[in-house]
Amino acid sequence: MIFRNVAIIGGGMWGSALAICFAKTLDVTLVVRSPDEAREMAASRTNPRYLPDRTFPDNVRIGADIAGAVAAADLVFIAAPVSAFEAVLETVAATRTDIPVIWGCKGFCPVSGDPLSYIAEKILGPDACYGVFSGPSFAEGIAQNDPTAVVVATNRGQHETLEIARILSNSTLRIYANNDLVGVQICGAIKNVYAIAAGIIDGCGWGDNTRAAMMTRAVAEARHYLKKHKSKRSTLMGLAGFGDIYLTCGSRHSRNYQVGMSLAAGQPIGEILANLGHVAEGVPVTRLICQRAALLGLEMPIVTAVSQVIDGLQSPRDCAGALMARDIRHEKRKVSAAATHLAR
Repeated sequence: MIFRNVAIIGGGMWGSALAICFAKTLDVTLVVRSPDEAREMAASRTNPRYLPDRTFPDNVRIGADIAGAVAAADLVFIAAPVSAFEAVLETVAATRTDIPVIWGCKGFCPVSGDPLSYIAEKILGPDACYGVFSGPSFAEGIAQNDPTAVVVATNRGQHETLEIARILSNSTLRIYANNDLVGVQICGAIKNVYAIAAGIIDGCGWGDNTRAAMMTRAVAEARHYLKKHKSKRSTLMGLAGFGDIYLTCGSRHSRNYQVGMSLAAGQPIGEILANLGHVAEGVPVTRLICQRAALLGLEMPIVTAVSQVIDGLQSPRDCAGALMARDIRHEKRKVSAAATHLAR
C-alpha cells in the first residue's frame, strides 16, 4: 500500500490543521466549499477564518473540486461536519469506490443514530475500505506541531489498518491501529456529551470534585453503552475513549465545553449555537444517544441530564440535585449474592 497524495475534504479548522500536518510526509489537496474561498486561501496560504496564524506548506494544493481531488488521490480524508458526511460520501462514490476513505467526524447518522460506518458501507459498498480517525486531538495543537497520539479503525484487517496508520503518521502525529470500528466511533461521539457536562459544571462554579466525579461516572456509563453495541472495553480505556474524554472535559478550547458553559449561564441552545461560529456535534449526539438508550432499555443518567438542560426542561442545578439524589448502589452494578447480603 503506497500513498503519496491525500485529498482532505473540508476546509474548516480541522481540515486545515490536518493538511498542515499530513504535508510533512504527503502531498495534500485541501478541498474547500467554494472557488472564491479556494482562491483566497491559495493566495494567502492561510485559512483566514479558522487558522489565520498558520501557513500552508508548499505541497498543499487548495481547490473546490471534490471529484477532481478524489480522482488524483490515493486516500480521501473527510474533515467535514457530520451534517455533510453523506453528501460528501456520495460525491466520492460517484467518482471512485476503490480508494480508502477515512473520516474525522465525531457523531452519528442524524436520522437513525447509527455510527457513520453504516452510511459508508451503504454508499461505498461492502468491498470498499473505510474507517475513522479519532482520539485526543484539538485542531490547534495539530497545526502547531504539538506531539499528538490518536487511533485509526477501519473495516479491514489488522495489517491494512496498521499500514494506513503508518502512512498517515509523522514526526508529530502518532497513529495507533484499532480493530473496533464501531467502538471508536461511539467513543468519539459520546465524549462530546460529557464535554458539555464539564462546561456546565464549570459554568455553575463547581470545582474539581464535581468534574472528577462526572468523568469517572461518564466512563462507567459509556462502558454500558459500548457493551450494548458489542464494542470493546479496551477501546473506552484507550486514546479514542478516556483520552478524548480527558481532553475535551478538561479544556476550555472544546466547542462542546463552551456550549455547556453557556447553558450554565442560562442562554438558550439556539442562541448558543448561532453565536458559536463552529459546529458543536455534542448537541445532536446527546439527543440521539438518549433515543437509542431508551430503545435498548439502558439507563444513562448523565446523558439524560445533559439532554434535559439542552432542551430547557430542567436547570443544571436541578439536574445535579436529581443525580445526587439517585438511589445509593454499589459502584459496580453487578455484585455477588454474598456481597449483596453483607450490604443489607
